[in-house]
Amino acid sequence: MSDVYDELRQRQQVQQQLQEQAQFLQSIWEGVDYGIFVLDVLDNGAEFRYVKFNPAMLRNSPIPLEPFLGKTMAEALPAEMAHYYRQHYRECINLGKSIFYEEFFYAHEQETWWLLNITPLLDSTSRISQLVVTATDITERKQAEQERQRFVSLIENSSDFIGFASLEGKPMFINEAGLKLIGIDNLAAVENFRIIDCILPEDREYMRQHILPAVIERGLWQGEYRFRHFQTEAPIPVDFNMFMIKSPDTGEPLCLATITRDISERKQAADQLQEQEQFLRSIYDGVDQLIFVVNVLENGELRFAGWNSPTEKATGFSNAQVIGKTPEEVFGTVQGAAINQRYQSCIDQGFAIKYEECLSFYGKETWWFTTINLLRNSEGRIYRLVGTTFNITERKHAEEALQASQHFIQRIADSSPNILYIFDLEEQRNVYANKEIVTLLGYSNAEINQMGEHLIPTIMHPDDWETVKCHYEKFLTAKDGDIFEFEFRVRQANGEWCWLYSRETPFNRTDGGNIKQILGVSTDITERKQAEIQLQQQAQNLEATLRELQRTQTQLIHSEKMSSIGNMVAGVAHEINNPVNFIHGNLIPASEYTKDLLRLVELYQQHYPDPPEEIQLEIADIDLEFLKEDLVKLLQSMRIGTQRIREIVLSLRNFSRLDEAEFKQVDIHEGLDSTLMILHNRLKAKPDHPEILVIKEYAKLPLIDCYPGQLNQVFMNILSNAIDALEESLVNNFEQMTNPQIRICTEVINRNRVAIRISDNGKGIPLAIRSKLFDPFFTTKDVGKGTGLGLSISYQIVVDKHSGKLSCNSIPEQGAEFVIEIPVTQIKVSETARSQ
Repeated sequence: MSDVYDELRQRQQVQQQLQEQAQFLQSIWEGVDYGIFVLDVLDNGAEFRYVKFNPAMLRNSPIPLEPFLGKTMAEALPAEMAHYYRQHYRECINLGKSIFYEEFFYAHEQETWWLLNITPLLDSTSRISQLVVTATDITERKQAEQERQRFVSLIENSSDFIGFASLEGKPMFINEAGLKLIGIDNLAAVENFRIIDCILPEDREYMRQHILPAVIERGLWQGEYRFRHFQTEAPIPVDFNMFMIKSPDTGEPLCLATITRDISERKQAADQLQEQEQFLRSIYDGVDQLIFVVNVLENGELRFAGWNSPTEKATGFSNAQVIGKTPEEVFGTVQGAAINQRYQSCIDQGFAIKYEECLSFYGKETWWFTTINLLRNSEGRIYRLVGTTFNITERKHAEEALQASQHFIQRIADSSPNILYIFDLEEQRNVYANKEIVTLLGYSNAEINQMGEHLIPTIMHPDDWETVKCHYEKFLTAKDGDIFEFEFRVRQANGEWCWLYSRETPFNRTDGGNIKQILGVSTDITERKQAEIQLQQQAQNLEATLRELQRTQTQLIHSEKMSSIGNMVAGVAHEINNPVNFIHGNLIPASEYTKDLLRLVELYQQHYPDPPEEIQLEIADIDLEFLKEDLVKLLQSMRIGTQRIREIVLSLRNFSRLDEAEFKQVDIHEGLDSTLMILHNRLKAKPDHPEILVIKEYAKLPLIDCYPGQLNQVFMNILSNAIDALEESLVNNFEQMTNPQIRICTEVINRNRVAIRISDNGKGIPLAIRSKLFDPFFTTKDVGKGTGLGLSISYQIVVDKHSGKLSCNSIPEQGAEFVIEIPVTQIKVSETARSQ
């Protein structure tokens, strides 16, 4: 009884402990601030069912979880989400231990991060029956990590020098841009490195005396300074900012920091800008043209900002005298008002203007050609006018002199059947043209004058522009009396093009001796040019006809050659095939008879083991055992030999294809194999070179519509050329080339075309020769070794007869590759079209 009592007491103690433990776990379950939920494992992890959620899980979840209780994941979640969580749960089951992973989601439009822990629970049979999942909110930690990462990324990716140093000046951190700026890989690369070492030696004393005290006193120093490059010792101009970092709690200094920017490019740009300003100033004051600048004030008033030295000489007013004055104050009320009106007109129009005007200086009238350009600020407002002027008084006088004799010249010119004209090279405009220009081109003199300097670009044919430019360059060195001829096209007023033949000669020169104007005579040669073009077209047609005749000649030679070879091959194959078939067919019964006789001899030997001495001597003399063994092998080798002859005959028939000369479906691989069979002897090892290896990479191809015999000829030509190239490479580079090989690849491309690639690893084909490969009668072989027709005929067969492509790819010293592309199905054509 005492044993029973002890057992009951122990059981009560265990139950009490279990109850206490359950209460403890329940308090944890309900009291923790992180989520916990339990899943049943179904079908060894194939599916999972939600069992229960603790209050924290129900409270923290962004979606209601009560409906999930008792449901499987497939019932509770969308398919993609269920698949995502199953992967994590199955990973825990497969590993048999707890796993952790992080995930984020958006709750109330804010990013939330959870750290999830999955722990397996075992049942009494040690099988994982449940999973306990805890979900801890780590959003604040992740945000802190992201903030720190952004700060670190900002420093590391900054193009500025960013660094921190101890109060004693020892560097604690320098970013990548800073290290690159001073020319070191890392802080450890410089022994006893101090931050003052970054400063140019001659500037360090200023650093000690002024900068560091300012940082200690005020917490900051800013200004331009100079770093040094540790490798080249070159000075580096920088915007230097040094400041003190203090404890936010105590205000005590913690370290020194700097954000420094390389201003080398800015300094260089400033120097270049200064040089450019000096350069432009030298041009401004050095040119012969008059240049003036006018400021446009916000109230619309116009006042001079200055002008250059030539303008001072021409007007008699210095630059200082006119700055800030209006045109009326400089030139007087009447003349100033006219000038002001010109400037205002330019502003109102909003674009540059050009004009001629007559001005009086020193009581003398002079003519000027002026161009005024507008300058706009960033807001688009016109704030300044820049004018350039040059003296055209001489030109005006020349024009007046010209007009004096205009009537006489006009009468002579108007009677000419050609266009007579005077062209000004300096001003790029037509000064004069007779009335024939209206008849021939349809432009009036007024229209031509209106075109001005745009005359040539407007009416000249674009393709003749370079010819005209070269023609006018000749006048730079021309002598009086020289005549230059050229032909060009111009656009008539009706839009049509006509050809002109012009003869031009110097007509007028400047005081410096340069040719200013030229006199020209243009004749309409449109009909002659059209006749020349027609003759050129006829010549091109004759050339095309000649090429066609050459192609036809090539085809005739090829056809005759292939016909003869085909008939001969077919005849030889037929004559060989009959006796070989007879021998091959009789070898089978001969083998059977021989086996019967040998079996009979064995029976004799079994039943008469002791034959007469004469028979024994004969057996020894003929070596009966060897004879029995060798006779079977002899007949077998004879059968193999006749089979080989039959295969060669079949290859010859397949290659010639005289019985398949028409358009039909064939297996391309049969043609390739037949060609290789015929060329087998050339591929075998020779005393002076190793065997040429043939690598076949055949894809699965459909039957192809083609002319089998012609396509086999293409294979023969390309493979023969490949063997020739390899043999030449073996002769010239025998030691270097130990593995000559030919690779044949077939494939289907674009579903309706097949490609046959035949490549070798010979010496390749030079680029200069590649462009002529398919020309008739072109060959690189010695006389007597090649006709130059093989690839030309192959090209015609592939391209013309099969609507395909034949191309060559080659890299010198790396071999060559010929690519044949033909359609799987050919368009049906008539017999007449085929023969053509």
